[in-house]
Amino acid sequence: MHLAILIGHFPPTAFGGAELQAQGWAQRLAERHQVTVLTRRDARRPAGRESRDGYEVVRLPVSRYPGWRTLADLHAIESTLAALTPRPDLLLCFQTFVSGLAGTRAGVRLGIPAVVWVRGEAEYRLGASAFTRWLSPRVWSAAAGVLVQSEANRVELLAELKRHAPRRLQRVRERLTVLGNGLELPAPAPLPATGRVLSVGRLIADKGMDIVIAACALASRPLTLAGEGPERAALQTLAARSGGDVRFTGQVDHEELSRLYREAGVVVLAARRGEGLPNVLLEGMAHARPVVATPCAGTRDLLTDQVNGLLVPADDEVVLASALARLAAEPETAARLASAGRATAECFTWERLMPRLEAVLARWGRP
Repeated sequence: MHLAILIGHFPPTAFGGAELQAQGWAQRLAERHQVTVLTRRDARRPAGRESRDGYEVVRLPVSRYPGWRTLADLHAIESTLAALTPRPDLLLCFQTFVSGLAGTRAGVRLGIPAVVWVRGEAEYRLGASAFTRWLSPRVWSAAAGVLVQSEANRVELLAELKRHAPRRLQRVRERLTVLGNGLELPAPAPLPATGRVLSVGRLIADKGMDIVIAACALASRPLTLAGEGPERAALQTLAARSGGDVRFTGQVDHEELSRLYREAGVVVLAARRGEGLPNVLLEGMAHARPVVATPCAGTRDLLTDQVNGLLVPADDEVVLASALARLAAEPETAARLASAGRATAECFTWERLMPRLEAVLARWGRP
């Protein structure tokens, strides 16, 4: 099967959850299929074609005029797909906009089925945006299949459709499948007695990094923030005022991130919204580290409070600080949660998920 993966950005520059998952799936699918990734050029990779790990990456030019950028993307993607030899049997589109829109639009014109993989809550919170309310149901209805990362995502997406686009509910329901994120299981390392708190993600308001900084200051726990984003300067100012031990690493590569997990005593996700199935929690669990998280979307499918992690309310630094202090004071609890989390992560290895994805692609792809 020839698979074309559509995604707005692709590593090495992009290190978000969707981008890393797209890279992981491309590498593993290429072992059994022909894979072509279509993405935008970026600062480190100009427009053009490159070969990597058994698959091809085609980086497309980006319009300098924001008002025309989406139209230019749609045209460039369709033209590139039409020129591929052989013609793809299926398009796997990461995120509803722009990739899902481009894939379903080009797929109809070229006779190629498209599968849209929803990557976060913002794509299906139809009441929050008139644009999303108009676009997302149309894209999903036009797709051969729709994937979501967790059962919570599936339930919430259908509830949003029932509320805001009921005429499309049944059509999307028939095409909707749950498939989680894949990961590699690292060799387990001993849990450090005085490890740092680690929080990984883009430095944006939705990730709640300000709450993590405040909570660590209250609990007198050293903190490492791994990631980059527009809130960095404000968070650094907040960290300085808090008086806590806060280390900003910026964006790090896979090897450095693994080292940060190994030195961590606990992994925290304090997201306010926007999560699908958070990679940071899966990775923390895979490294056998206790995790503390807010109960947004897919987190609820990963964590059972007090069993394989601790759940805390969003925007509450006092409760988060209490959880962090408890894990420091109760090493046996931390070790128990870490062990249970590792068992959870073992259900999400690439090897376990690959047969399920291939079955989905075979069902929805061209015969």
